[in-house]
Amino acid sequence: MSETSALSIINSFKRSSDKGATEDIELLVMHVLGIDRNILLRDNPILSKRNMIQLKQFMERRERGEPLAYITNEIGFWNLNLYVNSDVLIPRPETEVLVDKILNSFNSKRRRVLDLGTGSGAIGLSLAKERPEWEIICSDLSFDALKVTLENMERNSLRVNLVNANWLSSYKKNYFDIIISNPPYVDLSSKRVLSNGLEFEPEIALFSESQGLSDIKKIVQESSKILVNEGYLFIEHGFDQSDEVSLIFEHFQFSQIEKHKDIHDINRVCSGRLNRC
Repeated sequence: MSETSALSIINSFKRSSDKGATEDIELLVMHVLGIDRNILLRDNPILSKRNMIQLKQFMERRERGEPLAYITNEIGFWNLNLYVNSDVLIPRPETEVLVDKILNSFNSKRRRVLDLGTGSGAIGLSLAKERPEWEIICSDLSFDALKVTLENMERNSLRVNLVNANWLSSYKKNYFDIIISNPPYVDLSSKRVLSNGLEFEPEIALFSESQGLSDIKKIVQESSKILVNEGYLFIEHGFDQSDEVSLIFEHFQFSQIEKHKDIHDINRVCSGRLNRC
């Protein structure tokens, strides 16, 4: 890293690293300089000594496996630019199937919507962007996570209501038209074999008991009381949990149960309509 022009640093990595590492260094250089790729390629700016020190620190964190989103404190999701830190799960492209399915299923008619376990606010804020007529509540047990949601609400000039609560314990019956959740669904036994940067993410947002299904079951059960009759529940789950989650929906009086595939053609979301007898 003796050269101080941006492209010379990036090109040195191209010669010695894989494609993923090259993409990471390019993003880190742009982040340190506060520029986009067009300016990077057009101007090939020079990194100051201070820039180089910061870049070295960021690269060391990345080499230790820390996710890029935590280093830069930002990630794109849907059509938003989100702030993230280690208090929240990093939003994944797979979760965008939740947003897409809901937008394609419901028009702009006013509805009451709950984003349960909101984390960074990715789902609820994406819906608020596309459906400003909806009354959206973003709820989380973690107060620190809600501070991240607030930051993202202000950053993207959106308006939702924030609630600090443990799942559905704070809501009155027959209130919401739609409940959405990306809850913890990784089996506790997987703690020992975390990889791909998951060890840096908050455990409270990842792990659940009973083969990863404990929180899902609790949410489905409580949603059957909080939703209006014929209201809808959407839950993201693990790649191998779709059959079990569908059975949980059925047990708690949900009908029209559907499985929705993610960008990798894997069943990732289960939805159903409450049908009280």
